[in-house]
Amino acid sequence: MLLLLNCLQLYNKLQYDAENCSEYTDAYIMLEEFYIFATELAHLCEQGTAVVPMNASCSLHGDGKGTKHKIGSKRMAYEVFLGGSCNPTTWRSDIAIPTLQNLGITYYNPQVSQWGPELIAQEYEAKQTARVLLFVIDNQTRNSAGIIEAAQLAATRSESLVLVIYPYRQGQAILGETVSTQEYYDLMNGLLVLQYLMERQRVPIFESVSVALHCTSKMLREEINVQDCVNTEDGIKPIRISLTQNGTDVVKLREIFKSMDVNDSGTVKLGEAWVMLQSSTMCNNLSLLDLLNTVNKKSEIYRTLIDGFPAKGDPTELRINFEQFCVLASESSWMRMKSNGISCENWTNSFVQEFEKRDIYVGVVSKDLFWLESSAIPLIESMRLSLYRPGLNEYNVRILPQELQKIKNSRLILLIVPQHSRGIAIMALAAHLIGLHVKLVLCVQILPEGSIISDEQLTEQARKDYNRGRMYLSDFATREGVPVFQNIADALQHAIQLVQNPC
Repeated sequence: MLLLLNCLQLYNKLQYDAENCSEYTDAYIMLEEFYIFATELAHLCEQGTAVVPMNASCSLHGDGKGTKHKIGSKRMAYEVFLGGSCNPTTWRSDIAIPTLQNLGITYYNPQVSQWGPELIAQEYEAKQTARVLLFVIDNQTRNSAGIIEAAQLAATRSESLVLVIYPYRQGQAILGETVSTQEYYDLMNGLLVLQYLMERQRVPIFESVSVALHCTSKMLREEINVQDCVNTEDGIKPIRISLTQNGTDVVKLREIFKSMDVNDSGTVKLGEAWVMLQSSTMCNNLSLLDLLNTVNKKSEIYRTLIDGFPAKGDPTELRINFEQFCVLASESSWMRMKSNGISCENWTNSFVQEFEKRDIYVGVVSKDLFWLESSAIPLIESMRLSLYRPGLNEYNVRILPQELQKIKNSRLILLIVPQHSRGIAIMALAAHLIGLHVKLVLCVQILPEGSIISDEQLTEQARKDYNRGRMYLSDFATREGVPVFQNIADALQHAIQLVQNPC
């Protein structure tokens, strides 16, 4: 009887909370169900049962087969959120879920047979409470949503994000559709931008799901962050996606290599290669020995070469092949860009010189540069406001350090995700900036049926994939109070008003 009275009191309190708090409108439970639940819970407590493990396969949100009452995911905190690539990938069912179940680790699996926008809210709540966010960016899908989520989490949950990336390959197919050269470039550019954002936040990238699961288990067991998990003794080593994988750099590097390899031997002297890379402005102001030590630690290709070289020998006399030359160029270019970048940890507190400050940064890609020059800039300047504009017609890792510096020096950021671009890189940037709590206004345009991008008509599957990313970005922005518009003129007008009338 006492238990029943206590249950009635608690049930009435929960009913009152549900009626007066919109956060719990998706949670329903009948009094009879609640009494059974409370009775069972009391019985478990009497038996000394401390924890009742659950995972998403327990139909916490219902299975759509007659289940009438749903319990919001906020009621259950999972240890691991399994994010990233979904159908047709099987990394969850084949590797992740069996491993986590064997280890007794609870997880939330967002993969469903048919995805819908209504699932975004459920996934968001599960991510909020998970201790580890395991994300896999697989090359079997376009990953527009996964890249955006990872970019945002790098800013908000950098200590909890465990990321795996399988890079794309030229000429590969996605869901039976051959990827064009331009789409391959856009996809790889999105991954490289994501990698840049990860490294700014000290988030390692892992080469396989197995290595990532090893790290996940260690994080939970030892209660450490992902940055503390990287340990060569445990075999948990991060990787880097080569900057030469986007196709265009390979051509340039091949030309440089051939110009040195006059005898067509397939190898060149390291010293000559270094001088040539410096003269091509790819590696200014870097020490060859420091770079070689860095590359030696990361690349098996170089380690075998260095190990067989006399300790007292001149490293410039080492002969390297084209593959080693690409590794050297990639790492040196990356080190140069990192030295030119800014630290996200000091984003809000860093000092900005007055002469570097601007009112608005307007970020556009491709065809919107014409709108920026012909319409936006004249309007902004007529209001006696100052602005920064992007240095190129796309966002990539070569210009991102400079663009982020402009963004940091601006009072408000306006980013346009247009309907004439796949928009992967600019969406990743937008999600990351939202996570950093930058003052932002977004224009996000949905790709219509029959969309043509770079003279290529998108397939219906591709259009859905890229629109899914737009939905995730818009949802995240709205949750964080960032204004989102579909009309570019409305977005610009609102941005101007916010600058003129700051809160």
